[in-house]
Amino acid sequence: MSKNQRRNNYHTKAEPKAVGSAFDAYAGDADDEISNAFAAYLKNEDLDQEFERAFEKEVRGEAEGEEAEAEADEKVKPKKSLVQKVMEYLPEDEEDEDELAFLHRKPSEEDEEEEEPEEDAEQEKEDEGLRRFKIGEYVFESFHEYKEAQEDVKKIEVINEELDIQDPEVAIRLYNMIRDGEITFRSPIGKNFFDHVSDIVAAKSVGLLKDKAVVDQAEGAVRYQKYLGMAVITVAVVLFSYFGYREVEDVLNTRRIKQMQTEASKNAAGGGGRASSDQAASLNGEDPFDKSKRKLLKEEDQTLLPEYTELRKKNPDMVGWIRVEGTGIDYPVMQKAKDNSFYLDHDFDKAKDNNGSIFMDYRCDKLNPTTNTILYGHNMKSGKMFGELKEYLSEDYFEKHKKITFNTIYEHRKYEIVAVCLAKVEDATDDSFRYYNFIDATNQNQWDAFMTSVGGLVAHGSMDFQAGDQVLTLSTCNSYIEDGRLFLLAKRVK
Repeated sequence: MSKNQRRNNYHTKAEPKAVGSAFDAYAGDADDEISNAFAAYLKNEDLDQEFERAFEKEVRGEAEGEEAEAEADEKVKPKKSLVQKVMEYLPEDEEDEDELAFLHRKPSEEDEEEEEPEEDAEQEKEDEGLRRFKIGEYVFESFHEYKEAQEDVKKIEVINEELDIQDPEVAIRLYNMIRDGEITFRSPIGKNFFDHVSDIVAAKSVGLLKDKAVVDQAEGAVRYQKYLGMAVITVAVVLFSYFGYREVEDVLNTRRIKQMQTEASKNAAGGGGRASSDQAASLNGEDPFDKSKRKLLKEEDQTLLPEYTELRKKNPDMVGWIRVEGTGIDYPVMQKAKDNSFYLDHDFDKAKDNNGSIFMDYRCDKLNPTTNTILYGHNMKSGKMFGELKEYLSEDYFEKHKKITFNTIYEHRKYEIVAVCLAKVEDATDDSFRYYNFIDATNQNQWDAFMTSVGGLVAHGSMDFQAGDQVLTLSTCNSYIEDGRLFLLAKRVK
């Protein structure tokens, strides 16, 4: 509370009891001189000067005491962490300033100290609407977006004051803190700052990747290069520690996937092993629900597609490969018997990895397709795995990226995306239709339930299916709502 505000409280013209309480609240343990002066003031307004002298004396003494107390507190106060300092600027919703009040608030005393020339005031008034919600080159549609941007600017200022973000180790740690949500940004300004930090991390990692490539080459070299390889491995280990294990491992996992993509493409051949195409009832006019007439295929009678032979040897859990044209989705598909959780946090080599893998629901069959084949993948912020599925929330993107190649290890398959859907994981006690439990329709009623229930979840496209169509579902998380799910529906066309 300012000195003027306190003085006004002392001068309050209220009932003696109320004013006395206010005096006790603001003056604290006042001495008798002030108390007597204040009591006299309530009875006689002519004693104003006497009161002012007593008040000034009290304020001077109190200020000296507060300064000493603040200095003592500063010595014993624990040092705040970077996260605490940055997140002090998180806005509290209950204290948000009303937009109208913000636009029409009265100027402070500091604002009034320097009056603008009349011509500048005129121009200021004309430009007020244009720059009211503008920070630099960023323009905001509402007061709340503008306020969030201000909070982000404050956080960035604290980070720049506390850290040298050009230091690779510092940049890695800061990147982790933002990515893991310890430090949050809520505006385009903050997101661009995170992109800037990411660029610094990426730039510092280029040399590491080159060294790792040398290590891989050295391991397979002739004997006389062994010592050189060991030296490079040692350098790589040092770099791993320097740049942070998680970031390096993430980059190397991406590189391994690229190598697998190259290997699969190199070994691909026209035709090759295939499963019988007469399983698709909609492709040959059979009764879609009469499975007695279908010939069930046996795995021992099948021939692996040549492009997947070597990969299958490395991990027998591989059941196929998914590629969505025009996107970064280009991954092996895994399946663990009776387990839909293992590949949530394991990579192709079965090593722990927060990105996980793309995997097929264990209830689906790679050889004898069920009505609906469901593939799962994480909605990673980096865009990896099924992180790009959120782009399909744009209708224009959906219209331009409909083609899917999903090959099993035995057969080439083509699909076309027909619908983008949004859903929520329901409580176990809820008996509503669950798209992720629709695996195989055995009668018309089950098919109709799928068409009707899932049809109500369509955001873009339509339920362009006929009974007997082979359905492919790509499912991931939808972070916009709690327990939300985003999934694409595609039908087999070849």
